[in-house]
Amino acid sequence: MRTSPDIYGQWALHGITLAPDGTTLYEWDADMEVVRGDAAPGVIISTKGGASGGRNSRSLSFAEKLERLPDGVWRLRYGYEADPDHEATASHEFFGLSQLTFDADLIRAEGSSCNYNGRYVIMKLRAERV
Repeated sequence: MRTSPDIYGQWALHGITLAPDGTTLYEWDADMEVVRGDAAPGVIISTKGGASGGRNSRSLSFAEKLERLPDGVWRLRYGYEADPDHEATASHEFFGLSQLTFDADLIRAEGSSCNYNGRYVIMKLRAERV
């Protein structure tokens, strides 16, 4: 029986949104919560908006896949979509795909994401356990 890593809890997420030529369009920060799911961990991301620190986006994961790679580290792949029940994202839709590869110590993760339905961007992701 394979045991899953303890990646659950709060993470600080930093994203870099890239232009088609690979240059940085903008950077952003978010709170990421990894929660227990039926088959794999779920991911809830709330971006931090503006000088007031308010939220300007909230997404929920679906179709998660957690796998151990040959070198022993763990990768989490998931789809995500706008949370229709959250005030910041109730009026618009977006969805995308993400992957995060966790360091062996399970304190940091790096990965990438692509967003569809209006934004069509690629993002670099970096997370650190809070």
